[in-house]
Amino acid sequence: MKNVFRSTEFIWYGPKWPSCPRHEENKTGCPLGAFIGASTIGAILTGIILALPALAHAQPVSFSKEIAPIIQRRCVGCHGERTNLGEWRAHTFAALLKSGASGKAMIVPGKPEASELYRRILTKDEDTRMPKSDDALDARQLALVKRWITEGAKFDGTTKTTLLKTLLGPRTHPAAPVSYRTPVPVLALAFMPGGKVLAVGGYNEVTLWDVETGKLLRRIGGLPQRIQSLQVSREGKTLLVGGGIPGEYGEVALVELATGRRRVLDTFGDLVLAARFNADETRVAAGGAEASVRCYSVKDGERLWSMSVHADWVTSVAFSGDSKFVASASRDHTVKVYEADGTLYTTYSGHNRQIGQYKGQAPVYGVSFMGDTALSVGGSKWVQQWEPEKAKAESGDAGDMEERFFKQGHARFLAHNCQKELYQLCLKGDQVFTLASDGIVKQLDLTTQREVRSFGQSGDFTFCLDTDLTAQKIAVGGFDGTVRIFEIATGQQKQAFAARPLSNLAQRR
Repeated sequence: MKNVFRSTEFIWYGPKWPSCPRHEENKTGCPLGAFIGASTIGAILTGIILALPALAHAQPVSFSKEIAPIIQRRCVGCHGERTNLGEWRAHTFAALLKSGASGKAMIVPGKPEASELYRRILTKDEDTRMPKSDDALDARQLALVKRWITEGAKFDGTTKTTLLKTLLGPRTHPAAPVSYRTPVPVLALAFMPGGKVLAVGGYNEVTLWDVETGKLLRRIGGLPQRIQSLQVSREGKTLLVGGGIPGEYGEVALVELATGRRRVLDTFGDLVLAARFNADETRVAAGGAEASVRCYSVKDGERLWSMSVHADWVTSVAFSGDSKFVASASRDHTVKVYEADGTLYTTYSGHNRQIGQYKGQAPVYGVSFMGDTALSVGGSKWVQQWEPEKAKAESGDAGDMEERFFKQGHARFLAHNCQKELYQLCLKGDQVFTLASDGIVKQLDLTTQREVRSFGQSGDFTFCLDTDLTAQKIAVGGFDGTVRIFEIATGQQKQAFAARPLSNLAQRR
């Protein structure tokens, strides 16, 4: 309901007033008092004023839009997933309704005065008032909570166990710094088609750089604080962005490169670490620190399915070439494979396998598909090549794991000979490019099962890798904020630049 009054101006939302002959000539419109008498005006205004309370309460309070933001920002810090002071949590609607250590009902629908939550936020007693050691809720917030409870404390979301922070919707992100006082870690990068321009994740922005000169071309702002995943559409018109704020917020969005316009597909309760298109770019899969995997329709943004079967961060996602499968890698040492409708198809546990002197129990950081074959890398010493159908056929219990995974044809193990764990896997045809955490890039040939070439040298932490076979280039980004460009044919470094905007002279959108 719009405000009936705005400052001292009278706003009329009904039909137009009848025309007034006295004001018809100069087209100035008719002041209210010029057409109707003062007594009539008084009657109208009195009626409106008396109706204001009813108008203000015409719409019930929305838990998702009005109450959840208050609870999330003022209560969850002490009563959340990891903290439960007073043995009470408020990170989900279901938790919010449960009693704390006092045993008193936190919320009694229809009775705010009997609800411990309302009594605690209302009291003037500093020892018992909540939030403790912080400013009290203001009058507007108190009134909203009271009205919501009075109206029955209804839930208008979809699932009562959903984290409240995921109900808050997409955020309006702050502007990127005009210039960076210090480089920020490069956590994601992607070549534009043709390999002449590189998109690089920055701080609340994505920056575009000339690969040959290392010059900043453009800045696209209004994006999450951390950019963890980037993929450019085949025609170079759309940028798929995943990121967020650690422990607080995650977002997967599509950005029009021509305009910088952002369309958010979904928000998460924690960082989105991976987001990928399927082959025909009609779907997007995403996952992250919340340990869930979700799939969306690109056309209308509809969430097609969501699965939470991993026990730790989802570090990578990939579609099979025919979109029959979606795979997700995780720090829980497994790769999960889902059917197109989100049904769990099988779990690949090959990264738990011990081969010779190399121990298993390794986190998985990268997964990709070549036809009906999946490849995965992580903390183990191997690039593992396996088929989901065989993984499903050979599934069993933990007791027979060793025997099952030594069966001929289940998986092939290609040694990468890196000293550090592999963070990234990039598959181009029958060539595999891997990135180790110390910056070493390896090119491996799946046909010959041999190493073709090694790029770079051991150094600071590196996190992201992309290749462009048209330009015959490899790009690597790391913790020190530096992007390094290598030539595939020779293995030589051709360019290095700090992805650090120093002014706002470059175009910003």
